[in-house]
Amino acid sequence: MSDPRWLVTGGGGLIGGRLLEALDDAGVPARALAHRRPVRAAEVIHGDLRDAGALPALCQGIDVVAHCAAALDPVDSEAEAQRINCDATLALARAAKDAGCRAFVFLSSQAALGWRPDAGLVGEDAPATPTTAYGRSKRAAEEGLLAEPWGSTRVVILRPPTVYGPGERRNFLALCRAIARGGFPILGRGDNRMSFCHLDNLIAAIRFVAEAEPARGILHVADEPPATLAGAARILADAAGARLMPGRVPLSVARGLAGALEAAFTPLGRRPPLDRARLTTLTSDCALDTSRLRALGFRPPVRFEDGAREAVRRYRSEGAL
Repeated sequence: MSDPRWLVTGGGGLIGGRLLEALDDAGVPARALAHRRPVRAAEVIHGDLRDAGALPALCQGIDVVAHCAAALDPVDSEAEAQRINCDATLALARAAKDAGCRAFVFLSSQAALGWRPDAGLVGEDAPATPTTAYGRSKRAAEEGLLAEPWGSTRVVILRPPTVYGPGERRNFLALCRAIARGGFPILGRGDNRMSFCHLDNLIAAIRFVAEAEPARGILHVADEPPATLAGAARILADAAGARLMPGRVPLSVARGLAGALEAAFTPLGRRPPLDRARLTTLTSDCALDTSRLRALGFRPPVRFEDGAREAVRRYRSEGAL
């Protein structure tokens, strides 16, 4: 087998693991960095991104670095989030540059942009106002990558929203569970736009920008077109055979409920089913404008309605719902 062309970090996670599968299916050899979880790849290197001295060797012989590893939200320590999500990212990018890699693809997040209640369709150049330690660490990495000269190494920052699809067990599953139980309330008017990104759309975008020479800087990737809260809830309820609560819950009432749940669950060390942060993401009219990536020729292969229905079926078959 020829030397690996791709290096994938986070290969034991949802996104990195799926990317390694896609590369293997396409006959593209890959090197993967394994930290805590097992990884399947043509070549596996066991290590830690925080070990800066090991990064140069990791990048040798590599054409494309896909940096998918991260300390995920919620993070316990802002300092640790900065070390993993920002400092280690910049160190890896510098190692990729020194090794002559032609592309460095960093997986950021909509959390780096933040959610503003009436932002509408948000482009890549909109002011970033992250509100969580995770979001701030991702934004700091973006700023660091945008500030440095990278020579012949092309740096691309992909910003997805909530990612769902095979293997997802976090935010989207929590939403599906809440709806599948029946009686899910539409919070606020329900016409607020929100973005989701099917896992296969994100994998396709990573591979696309790695090869597309004009792709540089920050690019938004998401299912097209954006969903609305009410529309997404109806699709998921229909797929789960559940009924939504009739009518709407005013935002003022929802905020009071979220505050009360936080007060009840936080002393127990548990995250409530609805807190103020989750309420913000569910009710903000804040969706990602993907026109810049589309203008480069990318088309996401999976529609939200199809991907959401498939996700519910998979959760059911795996006993998660």
